Formats: sequence, C-alpha cells, structure tokens
Amino acid sequence: MNRVSSFAVGVAVGIAGLYITMHFTLVRAGDGFHLVPKIAAKVDKPYTDIRKFTLGNWQKNKALALDILRANKGHLLQEPALIGFKQSNQQLLDQFSTTTTSKTGLAGLR
Repeated sequence: MNRVSSFAVGVAVGIAGLYITMHFTLVRAGDGFHLVPKIAAKVDKPYTDIRKFTLGNWQKNKALALDILRANKGHLLQEPALIGFKQSNQQLLDQFSTTTTSKTGLAGLR
C-alpha cells in the first residue's frame, strides 16, 4: 500500500472506532460481553465491567443502567438489591420513551 491509501484506511478505521465508541458501551457481565447502545451519543465510558457493581455503583451510573434497560438486557441487573432500582429506572425509561415518541410523532410506531 502506498502512503495515501494507508492514510485513507487509517482515517476510515478511526472514524469507525469513534462512531462505535460514541454510540455503544461494551459491558462485561458475569455471562460475557454485551454491546449496549447508548441513549445519548457521547465519548464517555466505552467499556464498563459490571461484575462487581453494587447498588452504589448503579446509582452513580444511572445512564448505563438506562442504556441496559433500553437494550432489553435487564437480566444484567438481577441482583436482589437492584430489583427496586431496576423497577424505578424502568419507569423513568418508559416516561422518557413516551415523551420522545410523542414529540417526534412516532407514538403509533411503538
């Protein structure tokens, strides 16, 4: 490969990596790795290990909990101490989904 094509490949790989980092979080759970889409596109915590998360960790990382629930991967939040936390965040997610679909006119598509 010449220099221009090597540069072009590098730019393409960089753009793809940035896109994936902005729109997804790689979550390591007890049953393996999960690629979870983010609610808001930002370069923030591209990888999180939740195997030893406590209730305090989940309270600090509410955006991650909402992302997990939105991706229908609620089984990752199954510890007994997290049941109430999961239910309250599910209600918040339902309210968020209702508001965004009604504002965009997509309420009938749910």
